Amino acid sequence: MPVRALIIDYKVLERGDAAANRALLGWITGQGLDWCLFTTDPLDVAAWCAAHRYPEPSAYVHRGIVPGGRNRGSTAWVDEAAGQLRVQWHELLYVGSTVLDWRTAGNAGVLYVHALWAGRLSARHNAISVSAPGEVSEFAEAFLLDEPRWAFQGSGDGWELRCLLPASVVLPCSASGQMFRLQDVFTYERPVEIGDQDARSVLMLSALVNVYLEGLMTGGAWICVYPSSSPGRVSEQLQAFLEPASHLFHNYYREDLLVRAVRAPDTSRERAAARREGRRAQVSIATQATTVHVGTNYRGRRLRGKTVIVADDFTTHGMSLSWAQTLLDMAGVEQVILLAVGKYGSAHHTSYAPLAQVEPFQVNEELAERDFEPDDVPLERDSRAEQQMRDRIALFLA
Repeated sequence: MPVRALIIDYKVLERGDAAANRALLGWITGQGLDWCLFTTDPLDVAAWCAAHRYPEPSAYVHRGIVPGGRNRGSTAWVDEAAGQLRVQWHELLYVGSTVLDWRTAGNAGVLYVHALWAGRLSARHNAISVSAPGEVSEFAEAFLLDEPRWAFQGSGDGWELRCLLPASVVLPCSASGQMFRLQDVFTYERPVEIGDQDARSVLMLSALVNVYLEGLMTGGAWICVYPSSSPGRVSEQLQAFLEPASHLFHNYYREDLLVRAVRAPDTSRERAAARREGRRAQVSIATQATTVHVGTNYRGRRLRGKTVIVADDFTTHGMSLSWAQTLLDMAGVEQVILLAVGKYGSAHHTSYAPLAQVEPFQVNEELAERDFEPDDVPLERDSRAEQQMRDRIALFLA
């Protein structure tokens, strides 16, 4: 579902340019969205709105009506707002001006935007920050007002797979008349700009916001990157974005959650070489099963009941992501979100069920391809995902 309502702190609308604030509220109502006003102390909302020539909010929350009189920071504030607005938490955007606003949204797992004209936020409190009210509507129009669309998606017992775009997609960038491929950004690490943003940030934020709008981005989830073929390495493009971006949704990045203990063949290069040489690629699930395990720091009950998002730049048949799902399931994770930027091949994902004992916290060096039963899972294909991304890029370029 797209965002249906905004929570706005009182100080956001009390400070700054009143005309710009009125324009933001007019945009909200013009889009058919609702908004909820937050104040600590009770306020005569009708009189306050009339004095500022603001439309009245659809809902109003102050400490006096929050159960138990809890202070800002408690999820009870968001729960009260969602109840009045009749929306789910993942259908909200919170616009605030203080650390307490940031914490309230984060504890509830609600996407947060910080209004810099109403208050500063220290560097250690990572958030999407905007300098003017019009930037709130620009951000929402770019990312939050359409249904989240995936080029490919599917699900199984305890896991969800989401692929943002086909790996072959070609997209426009800031250079006049120039186009770029996903491989330019994530494989060759070439600098590509879309407006005043780098392409990686636009693509990855699109993926994370889509997960949020689906209600899959639960607060407190852990995020990791599937390891590269060399021990101790992951995609620098993914890690450099996801480590700070995880805090936007009050999640936690865990670099050592999945570990490549033994060097493995680079599957992308092997597939490319096989295509050039006209032979079958020497790639199997055993390549992953005998080289990757869950970090030993996570033994015991640390993963019990957790939601874990495993990100990878590209997926083809799904061997890497399927092995990640198997390991995390064996380690006690409740829900695994498998997230890829690009997908090669057809609208199918292969899930590999182990037929032998799997030890999640150590290398399973005895496992072979015969120890897995492959299950071909058809994926839902949505060609509109490519157009949605082009429309989003057009907004940045404009």
